[in-house]
Amino acid sequence: MIRILMVFVALLIAVLIGSLIFDDKGYVFIDFAGYVVEMNVFSMAIMTILVIVGLLLFSWLVKKLIMIISGSKNWLGNWGTRKKKRAFTNGLIALAEQDYLEARKQLASIEQEDFDGLNLLAAAEAELQLQNPEGAQEYWRLATSYPKSAFAAKLCLVRDHLQNQQPMKALEILDDLSDKQKRQKSVLTLRAQALVQAGKWQELKDRLPSWKKALGEHYEHYMQLASSGNFAEIASKEGANQLKENWHALPKSTRRDPALQAAYVKQLIDQGMHIDAEAALGEYHKNKPHPMLLPLYKELRLSHPTRALKQLEQWLKVDDMNVELLSTLGTLAYHANDLSLAEKALSKAIKLGNRQQDILLLAKIKESQQDDQQALALYKQSLAQPNALSKAE
Repeated sequence: MIRILMVFVALLIAVLIGSLIFDDKGYVFIDFAGYVVEMNVFSMAIMTILVIVGLLLFSWLVKKLIMIISGSKNWLGNWGTRKKKRAFTNGLIALAEQDYLEARKQLASIEQEDFDGLNLLAAAEAELQLQNPEGAQEYWRLATSYPKSAFAAKLCLVRDHLQNQQPMKALEILDDLSDKQKRQKSVLTLRAQALVQAGKWQELKDRLPSWKKALGEHYEHYMQLASSGNFAEIASKEGANQLKENWHALPKSTRRDPALQAAYVKQLIDQGMHIDAEAALGEYHKNKPHPMLLPLYKELRLSHPTRALKQLEQWLKVDDMNVELLSTLGTLAYHANDLSLAEKALSKAIKLGNRQQDILLLAKIKESQQDDQQALALYKQSLAQPNALSKAE
């Protein structure tokens, strides 16, 4: 518009200057289909300028109109986009606020929209919280079609299959992941869980050494499970003696693994070979108490566990305030019917830790000694420790 006005003004100035310079204004006569127009040159120039400027203004108005119409379409489109984003945001907020019905409502309205699958993952979580696992599974399957959310959706499906005790379905999904994804810690943990559920003990045992770094503190747990399952298969199919032969046939470096040792001793105990279990604990558990091996002393059922008792007492000389050692000694002595030693160890453990398991065992001892008053007092004391057992475990 400014350019048009500038052209108009410039032409008018030119015409005015021309009229001042030239005295002869000239004459123009136009006869067209009965219409006659008479004017001088300067009038003709002004008319021509007005026509040109009018055409330019008309062109400008047409362009403006087109832009307004186009802008209206864009505005309508942007309004629709804003509405979808608002539903997505409201759905996530409702999910965080645990208003799962509102989250379902908001996220269902944008189920077909492209949010890289994040809306589908959120909708699945809402369905899961609303006790609709089938709906959650459907959303996870839909989310696998979006590259950015596919991996997360597959992991959710794997966890769901494991929760429903369907390890083979979980393994199928894990096998379809890329090599890079398969090496991630979360994937290795899920694969280990799936192999445990599927009872694939040997495969798990073979794979664990290469997963040790990734699994970290969980490595020993899975190694113990794998070894326990593997040893149980051997014992059930070939007998306890074959189990012992297979154990001693392993390399010494392998037999030094505490997880394997714990699994082997546990299997000996399960097979009723308590004397062999005590001997194995004495051989592999010499230096200091190990959290995977120490609990096994409580499972020994021997009338004279001399070696085990001596070992525990030696450790207590170094650390006589260790509640777990005192509890283990008391339990072992109780099962060996050495009630005097059991009472002494448990009383000290209760004084230091006041754990429910120790209180109940001491109450049993008092009850067996016909000390009903002390037994009742201990049972009442155990009721005052509702969370003590879970904390100890």
